[in-house]
Amino acid sequence: MAKIDSFNSGFIVIDGKQYVYDVIILPDGTVKEREADKKRSGSHKITEKEIANLRSLAADTSIIGIGASGNAKLEDAAMNFLMNYNFKPIILPTASAVDKFNQLTGEGKRVAALIHITC
Repeated sequence: MAKIDSFNSGFIVIDGKQYVYDVIILPDGTVKEREADKKRSGSHKITEKEIANLRSLAADTSIIGIGASGNAKLEDAAMNFLMNYNFKPIILPTASAVDKFNQLTGEGKRVAALIHITC
């Protein structure tokens, strides 16, 4: 399982490796670049496709970090997906999402996460 060592606006350190882009953390601890991250600051909108992909990971829990100030938003279609599929990820400003991720993985939960590192 992955452990998030630190987060600051603009970067995140996971298992000792620094990332300067938004990430997806799979339940097995694999870290991938967020698809919507077309520039260093990443997309400030979370899409329906991203939510669907997060749901498909078969995690015990999913977490969405919506930025340092909590300014990233879910698109309307993404919100509709949440309601239509009764999918309830934990959505928090990124610093709080990091704490929650580490807490849950520390408890042995399989956690998937989409982490936005700016705004």
